[in-house]
Order: sequence, then structure tokens, then C-alpha cells
Amino acid sequence: MKQKTQKKIEKKSKKVKEITSAANKYISKIITMEKEISILEKVGDITSKNFDFNKILDKFLTIAMNAVNSDAASLLLVDKISGLLYFAAVKGSKAEQLKKYKLAIGEGIVGWVAQSGKPLITPDAQKDKRHKKQIGQEIDYIAHNILCVPIKFEEEVIGVFEFLNKKSEEPFNDEDLKIISDFTPYIASIIKNAQLIIENKQKIERLEHLIELTKHINSTLELNKLLDNMLQISTDMLQAEAGSILLLDEDKNELFFAAATGEKKDKLKDIRVPVGEGIAGWVARENKSVLVADAQNDPRFFKKVDQKTAFKTTSIIAVPLLTKDRLIGVVEVLNKKNKQFFNEEDTSLLEAFANQAAVAIENAKLYENLNSMFLNTVKSLAAAIETKDIYTRGHSERVTKYSELIAKEMGLPDDDIKDLRLAGLLHDIGKIGIDESILRKPSKLTNAEFSEIKKHPVYAANILESIPQMKEIIPAIKYHHERYDGNGYPDGLKDNDIPFFARIISIADTFDAMSSSRPYRDALPLDVCLKEIHLCAGTQFDPEIASVAIKTLKKYFSSQTNNKEKEM
Repeated sequence: MKQKTQKKIEKKSKKVKEITSAANKYISKIITMEKEISILEKVGDITSKNFDFNKILDKFLTIAMNAVNSDAASLLLVDKISGLLYFAAVKGSKAEQLKKYKLAIGEGIVGWVAQSGKPLITPDAQKDKRHKKQIGQEIDYIAHNILCVPIKFEEEVIGVFEFLNKKSEEPFNDEDLKIISDFTPYIASIIKNAQLIIENKQKIERLEHLIELTKHINSTLELNKLLDNMLQISTDMLQAEAGSILLLDEDKNELFFAAATGEKKDKLKDIRVPVGEGIAGWVARENKSVLVADAQNDPRFFKKVDQKTAFKTTSIIAVPLLTKDRLIGVVEVLNKKNKQFFNEEDTSLLEAFANQAAVAIENAKLYENLNSMFLNTVKSLAAAIETKDIYTRGHSERVTKYSELIAKEMGLPDDDIKDLRLAGLLHDIGKIGIDESILRKPSKLTNAEFSEIKKHPVYAANILESIPQMKEIIPAIKYHHERYDGNGYPDGLKDNDIPFFARIISIADTFDAMSSSRPYRDALPLDVCLKEIHLCAGTQFDPEIASVAIKTLKKYFSSQTNNKEKEM
């Protein structure tokens, strides 16, 4: 009887245990489902409120990390070009240090999961041969147990979730795996859609940049300004950290840096890259574009530039600048921002940019050459005029130099300085109409002779008025002998009625006359010349320009003296 009772008790006890176990499993499933529902609700909330891809990934990871109670976590995505896994979002004490790493497919536990497409729970990571211990050693973080789940979109692995060190005593378990695995497809869909949205947005921005580029190309023929504009637009367009335009020196068969971005761009001026050397040199030799995802390990990479600038190049797109199949240079952009990677679309876009840029550069170089020829002609004309007056040889060049220095100190734009330079060179061209005997007379001029001399500004205006290109500079030449108090010539203009350029040239002209030797006196010392300008400020000269001129000329001649002492 007792045995039967005992058996009944044991049977009931077993049944109770089975029911309890089933109940616990059911409760566990309910808890798991609640966690999954909570995750999905939060994820849905994120995507509807704010579309910032990096913030979305960061929030996904935070939610998932809390759901499995891990100490650290990462969301890695596969780069389309390099095929490497990069840390798109990281949580934990070593998050910032981890972001610099990239993993090959098949490398480490994360790489194994990406390659196999299978999730993995590793209860003791240090004993797993697949675990990449080197990273942990470098960042001083030990992974004891790991949960890795692939992120798949239509059977393609686009990323991996990685969770490190469960905070409870037990390692990650099947429940944790189920929680992450069940919501990963939803995450994969959001990531893929977000990537497509970003790509489309970038395409639109790139087209806008190309339109903007065309405007800038047509806005200036000044080569340096054109190159700087082009480079700024191309780096913005491709979201690059840096860039450069190298032009070809055909005589030496070398590339030189004509434009570059970054704080240390001036250090590139002296660097020459032989055609065939480095990535830019390879592009120049082959006349082909190239996309390099890992520059540091590319045998063509020219490391001298990084060493000079302390800039670490990780990736490059380099494209030849060609006009009618003739190489004129290479344009390159470096390091996609936000740890992203350049792709083939970026290369195509840079090629489209390069096609327009090459034509614009050739036009600018042609304009520069014509402008240089024109300026040399003007200088020759000025020199020819000065042969009539042996006492003022080199005067026009010096007046031009002093005028430029004053203008730069006052912050005048480059275009204005160009006009001022031309006016300075030609300010005495009217002397071509003055009799040589008057110009060469070593003694004091008579009143009649001085009256004749005073006509040279008007003669200059008459000579130049038939040349359309000279229209802007004629007032500076015609009125450079006017006085601020109205007692000058030819028209007795005063104050601000005197053209601005004329007021600058007036000071430069007078200063050179005082500081140069004449038949009747020696050159006056610098301090005497500057004192005279100060005394005549407000009467003969514009007081504001006079003040700038005194400071500028003093600084210029001081630097000239220092340079001579160094040479000795």
C-alpha cells in the first residue's frame, strides 16, 4: 500500500516538475517576446522621428545591447568597395578606440560570421581559435564570451551584430540569440533602405555640385583661384577629407602641386612627383583613373607627401586631367569622411569633374600666358618711355611695386591689384608726348617747361582712351598728380573726388622721386622720405592711405635690409 502511495506521489511530483518547467519556458518565451516587441517598438519610433543614419545605428545597438545585457557591443557593416567590415556603431568603454579598426571577411569571430552567414555563441572566447586577440590586447579589453549575429538582406550579409561579455554570471544563451536573430531582419531592411536613401541623396548633391562647379569654372580665368575653387568643390562633392591638383611640368616630366587643401598645403609646394611614381604618377603615365581603398598597403603609394604633412592617407581616387588626349595633370581626393569608403560612382563623378576642369585649366593657362605677354609688352613700353628720361630709369617698376604693397596692406582684392599694377606701369606713359630736352634737363625747369610737364597725365589719358581694356585704369593715370587739398593738376580735384587708385599711386610716385637720386641732389634717406609723407598727409596726400603707406614701406625696407645682412 505504501509503495503504491509513494509511486503516486513521485508520479505527481514529476508531473508538477514538467508543468513547472513548461510554465517557466512559457514565461521565458513571453519575456523574450516582450523584449522583442519592445525593441521593435523603439526601432519603429527611431526611424519615424529622425533620419540620421549614424544615430539610428547607434540607437539600434543600444536597444539590442540592453536586451541581451552585454558589457559592450558593435554593429559592423560591409563596405561595398573594399569588402572590409567597419565599425559603424560601437558601445562600451573602448568604443572610440575600436572605431579605427577594419576587419576582412573571415577575420576573427565577426569575420567568420560574416563569411558563413551563421550566428555564433562563444562561451569562452579566449579559447576560440577564430577570436582575434590582437585587437583586445591593443585596446586593453578582454572578451570572455561573445554573441555574433549576421545582418542579412535577401540572403546577402550586409553587416554583423557583436555583443561582448554578458553582465550576468552565465554567458550568452539561445534566448539572447533568438532575441537578436528575430529582430535582425527588420533592422537589415531599415539599414538597406537607409543606405539607398543616402545614396540617392548623395547623387542629387553631386549633381548640384557639378552645376555649381560649372558656374565657378565660368566665373574666373585666374588659374590659382580657379584651381582652389575646383578643389574645394570636388572635395565637398565627394565628402573627402583632403584633395590636390597636380599639374604636369612637361620639360621635366614631373607633377607638381598646383593646389591642395589642408593646413599644411604650403609644405607640398617643393614636392615633385616623377611621372610613373606614386599613385598620381601612375595615373599620369597610364592616363587611367584609379580607386585605391587601402593606400598604405598599395605599392604605388608615394609616402613622402604624408610624411611632409603629417596626414595619414587611407584611400584615394586619382583621375587624369586630359585635353584632347593630352595629359595636363592629375586631380586626387583623399579619405572619405565619417570613415566611409569611396566607390565607383565617386570615381565616375570625379571623372566628369576632371573633364570640365581640364578644359577650364587650359583656358586659364592660355589667358594667363596672354596676360603675361600683355604685361611684358606694357613693361617694355614703360621702359622705352623711361629711356627718354635717364634720371627716372626703373621708376615705373618701383612705383608699381610700392603701390601693390600699399594695396595689399589695405586688403584690396586681387582684381583691383592687377588694375593698379597696370596703372602703375603706365602712369608716366604721357611723357612720350613731352620733348626730350625738357625731360633730360639737369637744371631747374622754367615755368613754361613745368607747364608742359604737367600735361603728361592728360596725354596719357588721350593715348589710352582708344584701348577698351584700359578704360578702368585711365582715371588712376590721369589724376595721380592731383592733391588732397585741391591744389594739384590737371583738374584740381580734391579729397575723395580723386580716384582711389590715383591717391595710392600719388604717394608711391612721390616716395620714389624722393628716395631716388637726381642730377641736382642725392637720394633722400628712408626716414626723411617717410617723414615728408607724414607731414603732407591731409594736404598733398590722402591721410588714411598715407598712414598705411608709411607703415608698409617701413616694413618693406626693413625686411630688405635684414635679407641683405643674412646674405652677407
